[in-house]
Amino acid sequence: MSGSNLHTQSAVRSAPAETTGWTGWVAFAAFVMMISGTLSGIMGFLAVINNNWTMWNNNGAPYGSPYGWGWWSMFVGIVVFSIGAALLRGSMFARTVAVFIAAGSLISAFVSLNVAPLWSVIVITIDLLVIWAVMVHGKEMKDA
Repeated sequence: MSGSNLHTQSAVRSAPAETTGWTGWVAFAAFVMMISGTLSGIMGFLAVINNNWTMWNNNGAPYGSPYGWGWWSMFVGIVVFSIGAALLRGSMFARTVAVFIAAGSLISAFVSLNVAPLWSVIVITIDLLVIWAVMVHGKEMKDA
């Protein structure tokens, strides 16, 4: 009697969601965000320690000084890196923010279509795949 009761209890447990190949795209999104955050942080750090290193001189920085933009770039780099790392763990918050970051990148690439058409199309395609993977298959990262 107790043997059949154990069998019934084990059948009641729900199996984890089946992992698909799209988890690779979610991991790709996370690593791209981590690399982007690192590069943004380095660029910001260099702008803070050497104002003349940036492509603008002290008079050409949009809406502020290169020093201020450097601090902003370091802050954004840390946030993007952190969200990428959290995305690898399957965090719902990270998935939500990752979609907004990829959407911002997509809009930025769309605006620059006339400047660099091939690169913009590549970035738009990657951003669309990242958004799709994170929105539809992001939960699988938590189970994987």
